[in-house]
Amino acid sequence: MDLKQIETELKEATNGLLMMSETDAPFEFFHEENFKNEALNKETVLKMAAMPADYPVEVVELAYFFRNMTHARPEQGEAGMQQAKRFEELQKKLRELLQDVKVYRIGETQILALILGRTPAGEITGLKTMLVET
Repeated sequence: MDLKQIETELKEATNGLLMMSETDAPFEFFHEENFKNEALNKETVLKMAAMPADYPVEVVELAYFFRNMTHARPEQGEAGMQQAKRFEELQKKLRELLQDVKVYRIGETQILALILGRTPAGEITGLKTMLVET
């Protein structure tokens, strides 16, 4: 599967979906061409995000990152159930399209979240979104 097809599928999976935190932010496709042969780790991700090497970054598993979005509470009704299902489908789609998917949380209060993995061709790509946690 080529990069354009991965981009299309991820955009379809996130269309109208917002990352919920103290602000609700959209998901955007993320790809940096200059990092194809780099290791996918904190140092590379900080370079990709144009952040200093000592900037705070936390790596979390995909399921942990989406844990509050994939479970609807009864008071959220049908809309909450549908949204939780979309987040479950997004998580599944990311695992289907990319290898070794992890979430890199960059920053402390205003957090840039990069959900990254490798394409079959070895390129680093995924999604980015913002979170606010005070």
